[in-house]
Amino acid sequence: MGTFTKSFGAAGGYIAGTKALIDRLRVHGHSGAYAEAMTPPVLTQVVASMASIMGITPLVETNSRVSSAPPMLQEESHPGPAPASALPQWITLPPSLASGTEGASRLRRLAFNSRYLHNGLIKLGFITYGHPASPIVPLLLFNPGKMNMFHQMMKDRQTPIIVVVVAYPATPLVTSRVRFCVSAAHTKEDVDCVLRACDEIGDVLDLKHGIASKERWGIDEVVRRAVELGAA
Repeated sequence: MGTFTKSFGAAGGYIAGTKALIDRLRVHGHSGAYAEAMTPPVLTQVVASMASIMGITPLVETNSRVSSAPPMLQEESHPGPAPASALPQWITLPPSLASGTEGASRLRRLAFNSRYLHNGLIKLGFITYGHPASPIVPLLLFNPGKMNMFHQMMKDRQTPIIVVVVAYPATPLVTSRVRFCVSAAHTKEDVDCVLRACDEIGDVLDLKHGIASKERWGIDEVVRRAVELGAA
């Protein structure tokens, strides 16, 4: 199961599985019976985004027809690039996207930003959930009464930071949290700004209940060793 909103800048989502599972969901799932099909512009955005991430196999001329690279080459380079035949004829990508170079660059930046923020928060003493490589970084606030205060203090900074707080019933009552969503468009300086804000507000609201103090790093050390944290 996945979403097309955050990752692809589109709308809706998907579920992958066996034919029996998908058929059952279509027949018995309430969303399948009452939902409408995705619109062509949304589908175009999803397909173009996936193609820019994977890259497209260049078309090669043959004696009888134009085709994409041999299947064996595609299998060896799985999960990409995608065969050109998988793209509708009415979608034309710029060379930088079709080659996959820009997509690969953005993936590297996103991976660094995600790991740097996740591991940096842990080194500062916070408790986080999720995989270090996930661009959605939940930071535990625990006390529901601290959620609005955390949100307000982040928003009122000289450089306002807008965060999403999540509480019961979306989460258990004692695991209220704030979710940071990073992207490839964020720079290291942006993540530094978020870490410094969390460090200051975390002290005020008493949110650092993670690793022992002797294992913690100061914010200056976290920023200085960003490459190490981003590669961890």
